[in-house]
Amino acid sequence: MFSEFIRHPNLFGNLSEVTRRTLYLHARALFFEGILNGVWLLNDVVARKHFVANPFLLTLLVMAPSASLILSLPLGPLMAKRAKKLFFLLAGVLRLSLLFIPFCEDAFWFVVLAAVASASYPIFFTAQNAILKQNYPESKRGRLFGIIYSFSGFVAILTSLSLGHTYDFLNNSIVYVYPVAAICGFLSCFLLSRVEENSENKDDNDNLLTNPFEILKKEKKFRQFEISFFSYGTGFMMMLPLLPLFLVDHLKVSYTQASFLNGFFYQGMIVLFSWMIGRLSDTINPLKLAKLGFLFLVFYPLSLSIANSVFYAYFVYAWYGICMAIVNVTWYLAPLTFCRKPEEASSFMAVHVALAGTRAFIAFPLGTTLYALTNNFYIPFIVSSIFFLVGFLIMPEKAKGG
Repeated sequence: MFSEFIRHPNLFGNLSEVTRRTLYLHARALFFEGILNGVWLLNDVVARKHFVANPFLLTLLVMAPSASLILSLPLGPLMAKRAKKLFFLLAGVLRLSLLFIPFCEDAFWFVVLAAVASASYPIFFTAQNAILKQNYPESKRGRLFGIIYSFSGFVAILTSLSLGHTYDFLNNSIVYVYPVAAICGFLSCFLLSRVEENSENKDDNDNLLTNPFEILKKEKKFRQFEISFFSYGTGFMMMLPLLPLFLVDHLKVSYTQASFLNGFFYQGMIVLFSWMIGRLSDTINPLKLAKLGFLFLVFYPLSLSIANSVFYAYFVYAWYGICMAIVNVTWYLAPLTFCRKPEEASSFMAVHVALAGTRAFIAFPLGTTLYALTNNFYIPFIVSSIFFLVGFLIMPEKAKGG
């Protein structure tokens, strides 16, 4: 049934056999990825409410997925001319660490195991983007990715909402949920490992730009793009360790309310808008869309800083989700616009992902430190908005030229 669905000409247009096979496996993989992400959406709240994690451990928990991205720096050159199968399988094995969470007795080990699973993300993202560049035609890449990304987000919403109610009524159910998440995370990687790379797009020319430092040195526009994303990412990341404190300690949310905030309103807007943003990115330069997303994000921390009820926070999180629908799609697709050849995709993406990991070591401590020094959320939230604004001002509108 699904194979017939992806042949629907009004949804996807005429696709090559390679693209159809890739889309079939990619969508199935992102179904399981959606379940994992649905569990991950409540990770910080689980750490605070169930394991009573202190602010330091919360910072490490939310920092781990981002900080691990620095591992992608050597991955780009490694993947440039190699099959991605083994890389996907390695990412899947790392996710199996979540099987041991039922044996955690305190927040420390919960954070450690989550951090091990987080190390799968740089491998997953870098390998996935190489597949996107090689197996999806440029004219339809945004639309295809936007649709399956929305589909994965929808699965994450259903998972998150279901878990919110479950956690409230069956507190010990957490010990059963994470092993399921581990298996789903592994299956996602396993399915992507079965994707056959499009050999027709491969270039035997050895004159490839794969060295991360050469890429940043020679590609001026790409360097400017990464500086812009670095500023945005600093604003984004410094908020993350503060959100569980703000929600649990300030707004006194329940698991159900947290699942509505993170799942229904935040992830829901991502689902609703990702397919549209993906389609737009086929006709509008992803760099221009990213620039718009950064501008919209300026108003997210400012609005949240004056939230005094969960009801008001629902609207803020909905706006946050719309902004991130724009940024998330362009985060994946914009680096590909700088590549001259398909084989360079993993290298450019490795730099992009690694810099996200680098800024994690600055942004997360910055947010926590500002909160600790001021004992309020206003200052760090305002600083976050300033970083978003700087990212908007710096972002180039074209990958090449003036």
